[in-house]
Amino acid sequence: MKKFLVALLLVPVLACSVGKTTRVDIDSDDFDSTETSSKDLQAVAQQMSRAILGLHQVQNSQTPPRIAFADVKNETNEIINENLFIEKMRTLLLKNAQGRLVFLDRELSQEIFNERDMKESGAYGGNVQGKVLGADYFLTGKLSSIDKVSGKQRSTYTRYAFRLTDANNSVIIWEDEYEVKKVGSSGVYDY
Repeated sequence: MKKFLVALLLVPVLACSVGKTTRVDIDSDDFDSTETSSKDLQAVAQQMSRAILGLHQVQNSQTPPRIAFADVKNETNEIINENLFIEKMRTLLLKNAQGRLVFLDRELSQEIFNERDMKESGAYGGNVQGKVLGADYFLTGKLSSIDKVSGKQRSTYTRYAFRLTDANNSVIIWEDEYEVKKVGSSGVYDY
């Protein structure tokens, strides 16, 4: 009985030490996969951020345009955090915009309204000054793909498209895309 209990206690310890994790360069391609990689994320976010900063509406605006981020649609066969692209773009834009753009945090809207209500009621100290800013533009995107399988090979074409839409009149003022095609081994689910 003691041997059984000892063996039972060692199973989790042995299971945890079986695999080995290795840190790799963030821009290296992931194994033999046709799925979106960190390299794709980096390339897409950099290309889109540079394009937005170069827009006439950004370069020549008297006041910095206000951008709100909308959700990105994932129309690929991958399970992926599609908003990771827009979050990476936001980070790059914040680092490089040098005050030419203003970014609105819609994720905290309810918390902001609650905070303002508490200040107005006197429960919290501080002043409520003006209204919460509205957006001039919405930044959103769509991830799409075409997958083909032939024997043990898989081909995936992926299109990452992003656009800025005028929040007042719904006019698309900018759109850009990044395309990639990868070939790799097909998976078990492909058969």
